Parts: sequence; structure tokens; C-alpha cells
Amino acid sequence: MSETTYRANCHCGKFVYEVTFPEPLTKAFVCNCSICTRKAYVHAFEPEGGIKVVKGSIDDLDSYVFGDKYDHKFCGDCGSPVLIMPQDPTKGKSLNVRCFQGPVDVWALEKIPFDGASLDPQFVERPFTGTEPTGEPLGDGPPTIYHGSCHCGAVRVALRSQPLDDTLVRDKQSDRVVECDCSICQRNGYRWFYPKADQVSVHDPEGVLKFYSFGKFINKKSFCGKCGVAFSNLPTNLSAEEIAKLPPMAQTPESDAWRKRIVNMSPINTRVLYGVDLDKLPVKESPGYTLIPGEYVNP
Repeated sequence: MSETTYRANCHCGKFVYEVTFPEPLTKAFVCNCSICTRKAYVHAFEPEGGIKVVKGSIDDLDSYVFGDKYDHKFCGDCGSPVLIMPQDPTKGKSLNVRCFQGPVDVWALEKIPFDGASLDPQFVERPFTGTEPTGEPLGDGPPTIYHGSCHCGAVRVALRSQPLDDTLVRDKQSDRVVECDCSICQRNGYRWFYPKADQVSVHDPEGVLKFYSFGKFINKKSFCGKCGVAFSNLPTNLSAEEIAKLPPMAQTPESDAWRKRIVNMSPINTRVLYGVDLDKLPVKESPGYTLIPGEYVNP
């Protein structure tokens, strides 16, 4: 084995760094605590040589501190969870392998579990304070109401759906959970569910939700501006005049077809929902990295 250098970045390229490990990464750590689960971290610990910042500054990244132990650094423009800084300066950083550029295959890495959920402070679920959704989900059984929130609780969500573990065994367009390895989904670790818009209600009384769109500008990803937790993948609903000003890749028949397909959907990141066992969801792995070639260039 030989030393291996990886380049990492948030999706928009505001922050880029390099790190060299004694050998190629074959394993990483995953934690089941409330913040790591929501942000889908895949952890690798900073080696003795540290990291080399290529672009931007760690100080320019947004911060979220939970439990007075760790400072979760994320990009305030695109929401990518880049790394974790311990409050104790004698300890090294935790690097989010999801933000590493190729050849890292996050799905193929051996995952070493850590039971962070058993440690204090414990996460407290927040009551939903918005208007409950009324849309009728697919399926014949009585619908279930799921509530959820970002980690800091500023943004809360309600989903009216068939029980997820029952409904999602059917591979229907608006009735499945998808984990994708495209450039943005890999970095943010989304696990998408595709209900209709009237099945979802998001309450953001402080107006802290941020939105990020790129490429074909068909969807806009949302995340909490306070804690960085990713929420939704809403259609941009651009006018014909706005679409005409976009790059050629956004004006193809395929792009138009996708816009029509999702116009009445409100995809939700299932990681924010309370009482959902993510390990038991029938997840479909979608190779978005190869299905959408050339759209994104690593900085």
C-alpha cells in the first residue's frame, strides 16, 4: 500500500481541501446519533499530516455546535457537510468522506458503526407547529402522519403517507426511497422519498431555509441555514422565459420531461423524519454519477 491523497470539496466549490492518508481508504465510521444520522456523515479521522486547504477557509464555513463538543462545519451556499471540528483542540478533525472526490465509492466502503445515540445530550423531538397536510397517498390502507425536523428544530415537517416500510416495497415513481450517488446526493447523503406536494407541509417560521440549484435547474435542494440539515428537493417551477436563459443542458426535451414529471411532487429527505428506521427502508440505489455524465466538474 502507498500514501493516497484525496481532494474534497463542498458541492458549489466554495471550500476545497486535500488530505493524504497512509493508504487508500477501504473503511470509514458511521454514527447513529441524531446529527450524524441527519447529515449522513461517513467519517474518516484526520491523519497526522492534517489537511491542506486549497480554496476558501474553514473559518468561512457555517457552524453548528451541538452538545458543546463538536463544531459541525457546512457550506452556507450549497449545504454540504464538510467536516467536524472538536471543541478540544488536542483532538483531530472528522472528515466527511462523502465530500471526497473520486475514486472513493462511499457505498463500497466498509462501514464501522459507532453508537453515538446512547451518549448525552439526547436529541429532543419538536412538535409540529404548522398546518398538517391533507393529500391522499398511494395505497389502500389508512395513512400515517410522520413529523420531523432539522437538528436545531427551526424547520419542521409533516408527511401524510402510507406506512413507509409497507408502501415503499413497490417501485412506483412517487412511492419509493432513493439514495443516489450523483455529485450533490453523494455529498449530502440524501435518502429521498417522493410524495405528492399536498402530502407534505414544511413549517419555517423563522425563514431560515436556504435553497441551492445547479445544472439543469429542475430542482432546488433546501437545507436549514442554522444547522445545515437537508430537507427537500422541490421543483424550481421556472417560467418559459426563465428556462430560455438557462444553459443548453437545461433546455433539452429530457429536461422538459423531468420538469413535468415532478411538478406536483415534494421530495423529502427521510433522514429528518421521527420514528423511521432508516436501516429498514427498502432503498433503491441510483447510479446518478454515471446516469448524468458531464454535468458536474469537481473543482
